[in-house]
Amino acid sequence: MARFFCLIAFFILAAFSSAQAQQTSVTSGVEQETFSLINQYRKASHLPLLAWDDTIAQVARSHSKDMATGEVDFGHDGFGDRVSRLKSVMPGLWGAGENVLMTSDPGAVARNAVTLWLRSPHHLENIRGDFNYSGLGVWQDKNGVIYFTQIFVKIKPAAQEAQAAAPSVITSFGMIATPDARARP
Repeated sequence: MARFFCLIAFFILAAFSSAQAQQTSVTSGVEQETFSLINQYRKASHLPLLAWDDTIAQVARSHSKDMATGEVDFGHDGFGDRVSRLKSVMPGLWGAGENVLMTSDPGAVARNAVTLWLRSPHHLENIRGDFNYSGLGVWQDKNGVIYFTQIFVKIKPAAQEAQAAAPSVITSFGMIATPDARARP
């Protein structure tokens, strides 16, 4: 009997690990494609490119996962906490912004996400903002709804930070849910 329970536990763990690995492989490609499209837009607009930061991406991915699993509502709740967490490990963090998106449209998801953000004044403000680092996290829920979080930050070198007179700035943020995602029960 003990062997039977061990076998069942093994299969449950294997199924969970497989689902987690599938989640990671699907979403990491979408994250990189979305980030690349944001930088293509910035380049075409003669803006400096954003540098990818894994720490920022982990924080963004965690927020997307929390939204996808229902730990938090879709939106920006906890943004100040995410920025505080980043400030504690990123000396010189001077400002931050965040874009979120929720969609259940699986077609060209990265391109569609960027297109929606570019059409929204608040999202566009962050995309065009005076930021130099960013990270993006994507998570898909059990129903196929995809959640995006992109965090933008401005990091100033210590010498510049000491000379700056203005306080750190947290920019406005925006969120978009496509109509088909918003219609969910």
